Amino acid sequence: MKSMADKGNALGPMFDLSGKVGIVTGGSSGIGLSLAKVLAQSGVKIAIVNRTAGTGEKAAAEIRKEGGIAASFPADVTKKDDVAAVVDAIEGEMGAVDILVNSAGINIRKKTVEFTLSEWQQILDTNLTGVFLACQAVGRRMIARGKGRIVNIASVGSAIGLVDRAPYCSSKGGVSQLTKVLAIEWAPYGITVNAIGPGYMNTPLIANLMKQPGFQDMVKSQVPLGRVGETEDLHGVILVLCSKAGAYMTGQTIYIDGGWSIW
Repeated sequence: MKSMADKGNALGPMFDLSGKVGIVTGGSSGIGLSLAKVLAQSGVKIAIVNRTAGTGEKAAAEIRKEGGIAASFPADVTKKDDVAAVVDAIEGEMGAVDILVNSAGINIRKKTVEFTLSEWQQILDTNLTGVFLACQAVGRRMIARGKGRIVNIASVGSAIGLVDRAPYCSSKGGVSQLTKVLAIEWAPYGITVNAIGPGYMNTPLIANLMKQPGFQDMVKSQVPLGRVGETEDLHGVILVLCSKAGAYMTGQTIYIDGGWSIW
């Protein structure tokens, strides 16, 4: 009889992503770049999609330096024509898209009564409409092929209210709901659609917060695990959701937030 150690390698094929093609929007920094790197390390050919060609190419070069395959494809995810054109370009250069990770997002913190309509629209356009447009463009192709994995980056703010972040929480709540609808609609075509809801992650987006007096104490009081997350904390779940290991999971928002959302 084989020991458990002998059987350990049997899990390998469940997480095998070799040769897959993946799009990561907002993949030039923060959570997006971290997820792009771990997918590349697992054999995925990565297309970095973001607004600025220079930062996108820098991120792709980092991945290539680490031994992965990656290229930059500049596009504005809030513009339908941009999204359609960039998906065409990616499939023409890298092949059919197997994985879509929607990580492009922005935030502005201020009192609700102080937000301008343009600020509200900017956040909703990037965080929610951008996800919709990318899912729609890639989803059509996945439907035709009868397979695909989509992972949307939601937030702990999809589940709980965060002070001074009305448009952000509204957009991220919308991402979770959109994820559910797409999961239902596209399940018959072999496509899974899930979301990851991070809490505070140690990225450039919260660099200023990390410097504020009392921030760490606030985290310890609200987050059961008592710390800000690292982007590496998201790596396990992205690999599950994009591989055979997650084949029976769809429509879920998985909160990686140190327990914050359980209060």
